[in-house]
Amino acid sequence: ERGGFDGVGQAMSGAMYMTGTPGNPVKAAAPYVDYSTAVLSAFGTLAALMQRAQTGEGQEVQTNLLGTAMAVFGSHLIEQSALAINRVPTGNRVQTSAPSDVFATRDGHILTHTVGNGLFRRWARLMGDAERWISDPRFQSDQSRGDHSADILARMRQWCSERTTDEALRELQAAGLPAGPVHTLQKALDHPQVAAMQALQAITDFPGLQRPASVPNLPVKLSVSGGGITHRPPLLGEHTDEVLRSLGYSSEEITGLRDARVI
Repeated sequence: ERGGFDGVGQAMSGAMYMTGTPGNPVKAAAPYVDYSTAVLSAFGTLAALMQRAQTGEGQEVQTNLLGTAMAVFGSHLIEQSALAINRVPTGNRVQTSAPSDVFATRDGHILTHTVGNGLFRRWARLMGDAERWISDPRFQSDQSRGDHSADILARMRQWCSERTTDEALRELQAAGLPAGPVHTLQKALDHPQVAAMQALQAITDFPGLQRPASVPNLPVKLSVSGGGITHRPPLLGEHTDEVLRSLGYSSEEITGLRDARVI
């Protein structure tokens, strides 16, 4: 009975609480609840179509923002329900591994995510004095490293502060450690990996557009049927008549629906 927006789902699922810091909940800028609900709606529709193809029976497909938000945040909710840990937010610092955080370089920031003993050993060798880190009883598992991360994070902060972003990323990559730069919006658009993946497509023919708009392409690659953007997004209601005619409505019926404010 209540209206909803992406941020409401983020707030009610616990995600805003855990994304921020104590006393300062933070909403993710990406409207992931909206987009994920749309994806799940498509998923449900495809499942219904497969069921119809097998049985001839149609059905209604329902999704909602809160249900999606709870599902996406499920790992944290499952942990809370099973273990009642009552975690408090820690900003960018991951609580279940280390070093998994955002670190300042000489000219920007990077994010590293170090999970598993294998990656931690690689990190220790990169930092130097590897035996000290590897043999420390506090650092024998992801969770114990997350629980006792202060020394690990301090060493990583020092290491990053002595390097530019490019230098840090090159050394981390050479060591086999996952990391990435914290990009501005424009840098995200301009990154060569984005171009290589054809993750964006320029739209030039949208009415009133003063410059090309980079629109996210379909992030699913299909080896046979392909898929992706084939034309610009429509204006609101631009294809209403076309869709209704394809469903068998006459021009007179469409006019009647419009006069009655149905469409």
